[in-house]
Amino acid sequence: MTTIKVFSAILLATSITLAAGKSDKKSAAAITKREVTGTVNWVGYGVGKSHTGNLTVKSGAVEMSGKDLIGGSFVIDMTSLKTSDSPKLQAHLQSPDFFDVTQFPEATFKITKVEAAPPQDTNKATHIVTGNLTIKGKTNPAVITLTLANEKEKWTAIGSSEIKDRTKFDIVYNSKQFKTASALGDKLIEDNIKLDLNLATK
Repeated sequence: MTTIKVFSAILLATSITLAAGKSDKKSAAAITKREVTGTVNWVGYGVGKSHTGNLTVKSGAVEMSGKDLIGGSFVIDMTSLKTSDSPKLQAHLQSPDFFDVTQFPEATFKITKVEAAPPQDTNKATHIVTGNLTIKGKTNPAVITLTLANEKEKWTAIGSSEIKDRTKFDIVYNSKQFKTASALGDKLIEDNIKLDLNLATK
């Protein structure tokens, strides 16, 4: 190879390296973090009845690459657990029988994967978000069906999820997995909990 060809090859390689470096910097610069606030509404089920309430998102942030959601996490204030049914039920839900909010004042959700929702999704969701949900120190996978929208640089997200088996989070009170349904009677509490999320970036 002649000296000219060698020199040209070096220049070409240098140009490619510099271009790649600029591209990487541009991609990195496009990733932003936005603080999140919001609420989580819940529904629990008993025999022929249901109970509702809400929780407050204490803190959190989502990671965006341009207009694409790519990651994030948020913290739920378990001491904010409320129900409109009765003060007695609210106190019971906050007790060690259920969420033990004194010992475990926070729950967390950390995103591990974000996918586009199928076009045929009947809920008109935009994303399927998979992550790790931690309650009472126990971590299990969870999936949120999310509708993400943007208006005037502010992102909002309406999502739905379900804890299919609360006992995996050490919430075992009056579960039919530990006592027979006949023994529990109308005191039986189903193991699933429905969750609805309303989130917004600051």
